[in-house]
Amino acid sequence: MFKRIFLIAVALFSAFGIASAERGDIKRLDIKYTSIVKDIPKDAKVVEIWLPYPQSDRYQDVYNITVDSPYPASVHYEPEYGNSFLYIKANKPKEKEIKVTVSLFADRYEAINKIESEKVGELEGDITQYELFLSENQYKAVNKDVKKIAQDLMKNKKTYYEKVRAIYDYVYDTMEYDKSVPGFGTGDVGRACSVKKGNCIDFHSLFSAIASAAGIPAREVSNFDLPFGEVASNYCKVGFHCSIEVLLPNYGWIPLDISHAKKGRGTKEFFFGSLDNFRLQIGHGRNILLAPPQKGQRLNLVSSEPYVEIDGVPYENINKDLLYKDRKIVNAKLQ
Repeated sequence: MFKRIFLIAVALFSAFGIASAERGDIKRLDIKYTSIVKDIPKDAKVVEIWLPYPQSDRYQDVYNITVDSPYPASVHYEPEYGNSFLYIKANKPKEKEIKVTVSLFADRYEAINKIESEKVGELEGDITQYELFLSENQYKAVNKDVKKIAQDLMKNKKTYYEKVRAIYDYVYDTMEYDKSVPGFGTGDVGRACSVKKGNCIDFHSLFSAIASAAGIPAREVSNFDLPFGEVASNYCKVGFHCSIEVLLPNYGWIPLDISHAKKGRGTKEFFFGSLDNFRLQIGHGRNILLAPPQKGQRLNLVSSEPYVEIDGVPYENINKDLLYKDRKIVNAKLQ
């Protein structure tokens, strides 16, 4: 088996600028992502592997990316949300296992946005351009309960800002960060409305659904989640975290993180518009079509997990090792 090293640069930025956006404290990351497809059938004709591929944006710089793979690797971009994916295709593989390792450096900054309510405009004109962020899909249900919640929250709200803030406050006040009840972590809005408990995906799926019912564009954000408050001088495990962005006229896409606020990783006011730097964004959106398109069904979110198909059928016998360490010592601080 031979190995090839690919040096791939990332220099894509969000199409939506934010007038108030500032970069705060920096966290310098060294990330290694290893995926192993195991027990490949002897008669397999095609093995396809997709991995998340972080982009540089207004709050992070991603660079020095190398890919170690026994088969050619390439970067592909899907047009709906602008996500990027590393794609490896093996025709008639002879190995029982295929191992792919992605190494990268990233500088992640605190996202600082100072929102002045009187400067937030109204959503006017042709809103069909935001249809992707307002419509239902197989993972996002705007059901009658959600519509009732939205209707009640919008009463006596005169401005767009007041409506957004009402939804944010409702999810914060109503939901509990609790993974003890089975069924958490799928973004099932019906469950969130009834159980009122869940993790980051459930929190922000509920926000997104209520926002859609109120005519407010919002989009889920997928992140590598770094251990908060820790300085990693040696490689340690990285998790997954879902946050949300909401469109504020005159500001653009503004980040929110209700579940982190609820967990006490920062104040409720800080996470309305700002973010800590213990994360690395890997994608946007819900109901995800990969690039190149997978043959299986669309995915719930841009996941930190590898996605694999063998002969066009989803395959789950995969090991993943996602690690990071700090390239420069930083101190965590609550905002």
